[in-house]
Amino acid sequence: TSAQATAGQADIATTQELERTNRRRSMTKLQSTYLLATAALIGSLLLFTWTNDDILDYNDRVRQLASVDKFSDPKTVASREMTFEEEGGTKSRWWIPTVERTTLRADSPRERPNFEYEFDITESLIENRPNCQVVYIMGVEGTAHHGLVPVLEALAKHQIDPATQFEYTVDVDPKSLKSGLFGWHRKLQRKWGFSGGGTPPIDNPDLVRSVIQSSCPLDGKKHVMIEWQSFPSGLEEDKRKYRMRRQHKWLSMTPEEIATSDDALSHPTNMTAFVEAYSPYAEIRFVVLNRPFLETIASHPNWDEGLIGHSNVIRGFLLILHNFLGRHRIDGVDGKRLWSMVCVERIYAKFYKRDEDVAAARANIIAYLANFLGWPVGECPHCFDNWYDSVKDPLEMLGELDHKSVDTLYEHLGTLEGVWPPPGEAGVEEQQCML
Repeated sequence: TSAQATAGQADIATTQELERTNRRRSMTKLQSTYLLATAALIGSLLLFTWTNDDILDYNDRVRQLASVDKFSDPKTVASREMTFEEEGGTKSRWWIPTVERTTLRADSPRERPNFEYEFDITESLIENRPNCQVVYIMGVEGTAHHGLVPVLEALAKHQIDPATQFEYTVDVDPKSLKSGLFGWHRKLQRKWGFSGGGTPPIDNPDLVRSVIQSSCPLDGKKHVMIEWQSFPSGLEEDKRKYRMRRQHKWLSMTPEEIATSDDALSHPTNMTAFVEAYSPYAEIRFVVLNRPFLETIASHPNWDEGLIGHSNVIRGFLLILHNFLGRHRIDGVDGKRLWSMVCVERIYAKFYKRDEDVAAARANIIAYLANFLGWPVGECPHCFDNWYDSVKDPLEMLGELDHKSVDTLYEHLGTLEGVWPPPGEAGVEEQQCML
């Protein structure tokens, strides 16, 4: 009996020891779980702190890129509303895109952006919009694009930014922009990481950001790009690599058919896609040219297989421009006018009887352009120094080339009533254009 009691006590002691061991193991597991959770929380906090500090450091470095040795007081940027109330109270379809943490395409390790660039600079490019301007001289072939380019260049180079006292940086051959809009300069596209897949679409987000970053560096200066490719532009066999070349089939189409064809709407570029893709990053302004129709046709009389073919093509593109300008009157980002007219005939000396009237009209045109473009200096005494005045009589030229076609051209002229030119600013004499 004594032996049995001793054995029972031993069993009890063993059971108690097992229970104590199990409790210790449970406690150890709980402690380990608590320690792991605490370590994970601390690690997350450290990572969050590092990431935000790194982004802040990066943003500071972006604002201190090349050529800032003289720049110590960046211009403040007013906050933008997501929509703009157009006339009539309707909402604009313009929008500021959400900033995504994406990077440019890179097809090989050598082309892959460095670590700093992997923090997407979209936000910085959007904030830099006031310092990035595209001035597009818009018009059909033969409306004196080449003549107005040096005028606008001289006016732009006459400007001083009142906030920074820096001169404007002006580019009249913006290769990056041409690559983005027209598909030219394929080497630049390969440099940006686009290779092997053809030319990216005009509104490819990575392409747009590459063009903007290359054209408008974050150096605190105002960058102005002046573009002037006409509508249409170039030849059917043009060596320049347009996304969409001039098409021979347009010669067998009516102006209305041309105006609604996908080919023509994409030549030399798709203007709607351009405005929608680039407006968040750049202030786009169109200087719309008008030249009397017969003079316009007479400037390229042998193109498109002769006067009638050329007139049909030009009328098709006038319809395209009419439709585009009618739908895009206001910049949906800043609420300002998107385009303004320049009547080329109002620049010609032959339009006036006295030299002082010519000088006054040209001065008014310069002042109006500066105001429209938001440039502070509206006087430029030498802006027209390189202007060439056409003194030819278009009717005489056309009659010598093809007398029978002149009557047909007058019929074509009549079809443009109410379509072209667009109305100028009310009360501004120099903007009342002739058809």
